[in-house]
Amino acid sequence: MINLSYDKQIKEWIEKNREIIIGEWIDIAKIPAIKGEPQENAPFGKDCAEALEACAMMFKKRGFDVRLYPLSGYALVNMGEGEKTIGLFGHSDVVPAGDDWIYTKPFEPVVIDGTLIGRGVEDNKSGIMASLCAMEIIRDLNIPIKSRIQAFIGSEEESGMTDIENFAKEQPMPSASLVLDADFPCSIGEKSICHFWASCKQTAEDILDFKGGEAFNVVLDKATVVLRGSEVLAKQIKEKIEGRDEFHLSEKDGNLELSAKGLAKHACEPEGSVNGARLIGELLCDIPALSPADREIMTQVSKALGCHYGTTMGVEHEDIRFGKLTFVNGVVKMKDGHIYLSFDVRYGSTLDPGELEERVQKSFGDMNWSVKIQSNMKGFSIADDSPIPERLVEIYNKLTGFDMEALRLGGGTYARKIENAFSVGTKTSRSDRKTPFMEMPAGHGGVHQSDEMIDLEAFFDAVRIITHYIINMDECL
Repeated sequence: MINLSYDKQIKEWIEKNREIIIGEWIDIAKIPAIKGEPQENAPFGKDCAEALEACAMMFKKRGFDVRLYPLSGYALVNMGEGEKTIGLFGHSDVVPAGDDWIYTKPFEPVVIDGTLIGRGVEDNKSGIMASLCAMEIIRDLNIPIKSRIQAFIGSEEESGMTDIENFAKEQPMPSASLVLDADFPCSIGEKSICHFWASCKQTAEDILDFKGGEAFNVVLDKATVVLRGSEVLAKQIKEKIEGRDEFHLSEKDGNLELSAKGLAKHACEPEGSVNGARLIGELLCDIPALSPADREIMTQVSKALGCHYGTTMGVEHEDIRFGKLTFVNGVVKMKDGHIYLSFDVRYGSTLDPGELEERVQKSFGDMNWSVKIQSNMKGFSIADDSPIPERLVEIYNKLTGFDMEALRLGGGTYARKIENAFSVGTKTSRSDRKTPFMEMPAGHGGVHQSDEMIDLEAFFDAVRIITHYIINMDECL
C-alpha cells in the first residue's frame, strides 16, 4: 500500500526541489491564459497557446518526451513503455482575472507567508506542477512502474473542454487516470452541467444598459446598470441605498449609473455567494420613479436570481448521491434593449437532462423570457466494483491521519470526458499539521475568486499523496 522507503525518498526529493518548483510555477502563472479570439495555431487565443507551450516546454527541458498539438489545444508528456497507461490531467487556461485584488495583481503571482497568490495558481497550474513533480519523482528515484505515465496539459477546460474532446477523438484512452483539479481523497462522480442564456422579450425603457460578470461558472459579484436620468429617480435610489455599502450611485452624461458589489464563488459551491445583479434587481423593482415595464423586468430578474438552488424558478431538485441542484448566474448583459442572463445549472444523475431543459423552458417562458441552451454535459459515476477508489482513500487517510470517504462533485472536470478517471486535489492538510493556513477576507482566496491562493505546504503534501496514488494504481492495473 505505502512503501515507507519510497515515502522517505519522496519527502527528501520534495525538500530538495521545492524552491525550483515554486519558481517555475510562478513563471507559468504570469501568463494571462484567458480564452481569446482564435488565431493561427491558437484556437483559444494567443495567451492560451502561450501558456500551453510554456507548460509543455517545462517538461521538455527536463528530458521528458513532449508532443504539442496546438490546433487541438493540448500537449502530451510520456514516460515509460508499459502496455497500460496512467493519465495525469491538468489545464493551463484560467478564468477571467476579476477585480478587487488585495495582495497582488492577478498575473503578478507572489508568495506571502507560505502561500502562493495569483490567478490560476491553484486552478489549475497546481495540477500541472503536481504532474511534473510526480513524474520527476518516479523517474529520479527509479521507482519501478510497469505502466506508461502520460501527462495531459489542456488549454480550454474553463470555457468548453474542446481540448479534451479533441484528445478523446485523436488519442488512445488511458487505462486509468487522475484529474488533478478537485478534492481529496478522490471523486467517483460529477454532476451534469447545463449552460444556457435566458433573455427578456420585453424591451426596457429607462434601463439603458445592464452588465456584469465574465464567465458562466463564477457567481456574478459586481453588476452595473445605467438608467435614464431624472432627479426623482436619483432621489428615490439614494434614499434606498443610504447606509448600504454594497451600492454606489453616480451620474454620467445625464444618466444614472448604479453599481452593486456582491460576493463571487465557484458555481459548483454557491453557498454564501451574493449576486450583484440580484441586488440591483431587488432594489429597482421597488423604485416608483422607474417605468412600470422596467419594474416588472427587475421583478423577473430578482425571481430568476432569487435562489442558487433554483427554487424561485421551480427547477429545484435533490439527488440521493449528488445532493441539491445548483442554479447560478454568471453574466448579465443587454442587447437592443433586452436583458440577457447566463445560467450554470449542476444536477445529479436522477434528473434527466431533457426534463431539466423542459422545466427551464417552461419556468422562463411563463415570465415571457426566451431560453437558448448552450450546452448540457451529462455527469457520471464510477462503477461500484472499481478497486481503485478504496485504495486511494486508504492511502490518503493513512498519510494525513484523517478519516475521509470518496466524493461526488458538483464541479466539472476532465474526468467526465475520459474513461476510468478519478478527480483528486492538489492541496491537503494533515491531522498533525502545525502551521496555520493563511486567512483572507470573504470573497478572496478561493478558485475563481480574487486573490486566488494555494498553501505551498499543502501542495507538497498533495504531491506526496499523488505519487503514492500512481504507484498503487500501477499495481491495480
